[in-house]
Amino acid sequence: MLVDDFCFKTRPSAAHFAAWIQTCIIMKIRFLFLVIVLTLVSGLTAWRAMNPRTKTEVSLQSLHQRPAPEFQLLDQNSRPIQLKGYVGRYRVLVYFFASGQTLDADPVLLRLREVYPTLKRSGVMAFAISSPLGPVEKPKAVSFPFPILRDTVAGQPGSCSTLWGRTQGTPASSAGAKIQPAAFLVEATGLVSWNDDFPKPADDAIDLINALVSGQR
Repeated sequence: MLVDDFCFKTRPSAAHFAAWIQTCIIMKIRFLFLVIVLTLVSGLTAWRAMNPRTKTEVSLQSLHQRPAPEFQLLDQNSRPIQLKGYVGRYRVLVYFFASGQTLDADPVLLRLREVYPTLKRSGVMAFAISSPLGPVEKPKAVSFPFPILRDTVAGQPGSCSTLWGRTQGTPASSAGAKIQPAAFLVEATGLVSWNDDFPKPADDAIDLINALVSGQR
């Protein structure tokens, strides 16, 4: 309305009628452009108010994560288990237990057996790894609902226990090197926390298990 009033009040002489028409058209275009810009700015401001930006938090732990060392080992039923077969679908709790350990005397294995159904429902798989079990312990392994894997070349270069930093030096005998107990959590992305050259174990295996059961991890 303001543009039209201006155009009629300032109507030029007949000799400049064409220039006057062009001026009025330009002013109308500018006016409409200004209205469109103001509408877009107002809409964007309202959208930003309703959808505030969230800051992405990056933990120090995530900065020290790298791909977990891959392994393929046989379980207590002689079935091959590969870590990569579970990455992308589950988080994986990897527990190395000491060579020669009595299964039903290991508090971590017993706790895992107790809560494993809960862990699996929450998307967490569990693997226990050690050197090959003796004849007395083999029958006991069947009662555990999660894979108990054997590293038959523990301590050798490229072996699972060596890549995860759970053995030191070379095997003392054909039975393999002694495996040191530790627990690790591999994220569904396949990443695990590292400490220099090896994956970093949890401070306490049972505390880690309890945190996973309660949903704190």
